[in-house]
Amino acid sequence: MKHKAVYPFTAIVGQEDMKLALILNVINPLLGGVLIKGEKGTAKSTAVRALADLLPAMAVSKNCPFHCDPADSGHLCDNCRDKAGQENGLPVQTVKMRVVELPVSATEDRVVGTLDIEHAIKQGEKKFDPGILAQANRNILICSMP
Repeated sequence: MKHKAVYPFTAIVGQEDMKLALILNVINPLLGGVLIKGEKGTAKSTAVRALADLLPAMAVSKNCPFHCDPADSGHLCDNCRDKAGQENGLPVQTVKMRVVELPVSATEDRVVGTLDIEHAIKQGEKKFDPGILAQANRNILICSMP
């Protein structure tokens, strides 16, 4: 697998408040996130991608679109909760932290998810198709304004 070169977080000069806010949010995700606003070219996306590159891999429930934390049984999706209750337990895999981009033009159903119409027509049953927020769960979400 090819590794895309990322600018080192420690090489970013200035933007001390932004870097501190990002680091504090990594240390304690209960802070609820960081909103970074600034002029174009002030290393906002670069800092976020560089920090994500430094973070260790995390354990997630295998094949879960929400990247459920297998160690946090209180915050599992319905599918993971069902699997955790089975004899074999919840299958786990390790994945790298990702930066998920939220396109400015994203529609509501693309962001929060919608019913999978193709599955409904072919199989005759409801199936939820998770959106961008599911991809961003336990990862980093960025939105670059034009």
